[in-house]
Amino acid sequence: MKKRKDIKINAPQEVNLKQFFQKVYKNKWLFVLSIGSFLAITLAYIFLATPKYEVSTSILIDASGSNRALGESKYIEGGVGLIEVEKNLYNEVGILKSFSLVRQTVEDLGFDITYYSGNWLTRKEYYGYFPIGVTLTEAKAQLYDVPFEVDILSNEKYQLTIEGNNFKVLDPKSGSTRDVKRDFSFSKEFAFGEVVSHEYFSFIINKPDYDFNLDDDTLRNLSFVVHNIDDVANKYLTGLEVNNIDIQASIFKIVSYGALVDKEVHFLKRLTENYVQNKLKSRNGIASGKEEFIRKQLREVSDSLARVELQLEHFKRNKRALNLGVTATNALGQTSNLQAEKAKIELDIKFYNSLIENVQKNKHTDDFVIPTSIGIEDPMINANLSELKNLYAERAKKKFYVTGTNQEMSILNQQIKASTDLLLNNLRNAIKSLEYAQERVISQLASYNGVINSLPERENALLSIERQSTLYSNLFNYLSQELAKTGIARAESTSDTRVLDEARMVGDGPVAPQKLLLLVLAFVLGTMFPMAWLAFFSKNENIENIEQIFSNSDIPVIASIAHHDPESLNSDSELSLWNVKESFRYLTTNLKYVKTKEQCVVLGITSIFPEEGKTYNAINLGITLAESGKKTLIIDADLRKPSLVKGIKDNQGKGLTDYLDGDTILADDIIHFHEELNTLHFVPTSTVNGNVHKMLSGPKMKSLFLDLKDRYDYIILDTPPVGLVSDFLLFRDLIDINLFVIRRNIAKIGFLEDIEKLIPQGKKKKSFIIFNDVSKKDHYYGYEQSYGQNKEKRLVKKALST
Repeated sequence: MKKRKDIKINAPQEVNLKQFFQKVYKNKWLFVLSIGSFLAITLAYIFLATPKYEVSTSILIDASGSNRALGESKYIEGGVGLIEVEKNLYNEVGILKSFSLVRQTVEDLGFDITYYSGNWLTRKEYYGYFPIGVTLTEAKAQLYDVPFEVDILSNEKYQLTIEGNNFKVLDPKSGSTRDVKRDFSFSKEFAFGEVVSHEYFSFIINKPDYDFNLDDDTLRNLSFVVHNIDDVANKYLTGLEVNNIDIQASIFKIVSYGALVDKEVHFLKRLTENYVQNKLKSRNGIASGKEEFIRKQLREVSDSLARVELQLEHFKRNKRALNLGVTATNALGQTSNLQAEKAKIELDIKFYNSLIENVQKNKHTDDFVIPTSIGIEDPMINANLSELKNLYAERAKKKFYVTGTNQEMSILNQQIKASTDLLLNNLRNAIKSLEYAQERVISQLASYNGVINSLPERENALLSIERQSTLYSNLFNYLSQELAKTGIARAESTSDTRVLDEARMVGDGPVAPQKLLLLVLAFVLGTMFPMAWLAFFSKNENIENIEQIFSNSDIPVIASIAHHDPESLNSDSELSLWNVKESFRYLTTNLKYVKTKEQCVVLGITSIFPEEGKTYNAINLGITLAESGKKTLIIDADLRKPSLVKGIKDNQGKGLTDYLDGDTILADDIIHFHEELNTLHFVPTSTVNGNVHKMLSGPKMKSLFLDLKDRYDYIILDTPPVGLVSDFLLFRDLIDINLFVIRRNIAKIGFLEDIEKLIPQGKKKKSFIIFNDVSKKDHYYGYEQSYGQNKEKRLVKKALST
């Protein structure tokens, strides 16, 4: 008994795990069905799903921008200085994934029309070669996402069939789509090249330049679908991936996924081409605009210069004033230099003021573009601009992996604010310095103007004309130089983006569906669902092993009765019968160690529900006790469904019911003897239709027990199932030891709690469980063979009855 207690206390976790896996094994067909179902669904999906391939390309972006149009020229000192040199690589990712660029690409490739062949089960998309080609009519309505079935009748004609409902149609006037909620059916014969026009669509279907064989299977079940170009662009935009291969590199990998490799290859090629061409187009536009502006200024300056030179020629010829005096010549040279210096100072002041306005307006925005430093001669301002660029670039990088409230980001924002304030102060100081220089130049010009005014009238007029001629001549030369620089920069404007790896398929097969992964996932899900059901929803659990009793009840197990199939004809049948006999010998041995005060021990045997083997145990326990020399009496106390008599032999005599219901029957009249064991007696009974409780609790029952206890060593009461009726409780004062039969795979774990509630407090030490019908692997003795000859006669009731 102590051994059983040790098992219960020391191994509950191991026992629970073992119980769970035993339950899994018991429900193995549920697992087989679940796993098989998931695998079947997965295989069907793999067979029907359209495979997807991965196609990628890579591009290199020149971050320094040395090839950027109108950037810093390699061949001309200085530069035009029209746009910023450095790029923001993060902006380039946004451009590559922009809706406008993707839409332009799919529109160029004609992806708004897809071609198919096959029926609903074998339908397959085609790209490139196809027996027909469709050209949509511009500014006409088009039917979206409805299959157009094409049946080729000959080399000249085809049948067009359309079946649809609740579809969308393009409105050519507004450019939007409208929903049409109706059933639509259309079928008509057309010639190739003929315009197919309808309220809902308009297009032309062309055939190849060669004749085709109408018996060719590839010409059957042809169809095409027209899509909204915006929907197609959104679809490609969703699956497009643009990733920087390294945070310090300006190489980007562009990946697209699709069912047709050639289609995805063409998409990525055109996408990169459009990206590069759009960049060059934008830059060439800037260059063209500036060239046009310079040419316009040159034309105006050239006209002005021609007029002034003609005026100078007339003045010298008419006034005969060929040369200026020394004073006038010096004044002309000085005023020309001062005017040029004044014009440059005014330009610098305007430029610095525009910088201040731009910085103040945009310094709080995240997408603020730092002004260019080209043309700024102040080293402090150039240093400020360079530092501010670096800080903005660093913040742009950190935003990808650092939150805005991060301490590191807060410090960086403070540095940007301090650097911006310093730049504004330096710009204001530079403007003040330029204003002082401007006042100085104006003062010097005023002094020279006084000298000029003091000259004779003829020299003064000549000097004024020559000053204008010199000014226009210098301006013409400056603009000519700028036009030459712009032309060189345009010629130097090669793309700063180039393709490193041409678009090609990644790997040697489709990336989806991933067959092995899906099959493994199906197996896992097929296993998890029944396991979850067993763990959470399988509440009414059967008792399958003795460990479950140890884990859920404090009532000791006095013995385990081995399983025996009386119908089995195999070689193990005789061995299992021997194990059954040993089980009851073990039970009788344990009963001897249960101390009672009475010379005659009354054993009450019951179960919670029928079919647990209480009568079987009562009979075989009685036989075993009688074989050991104990005078034993078995009383069938189940007045509702008697079974003891048919368990031993047919009997026509009186029984317990007759004794309790009559006045003339004696105890000896109801006691019957076993045919082979003279120490085993039994009292049968019959079914009672009256008040069973009144009969069992009456004085005659108590007097019968007082009489019988003097004659026997053991009295075994076979009582009704206590889970159905309360007859067993009527004997609790007469019973010395309570024996509850729990049968494997019949009894529930909840029965154990019911048994504990039925036992009176004073009877708990004299209450035990008989674990019935135990499997060979859970049995404690017997194992694989019997011990010794064991040729004695075994009187064992083989059937596991109630």
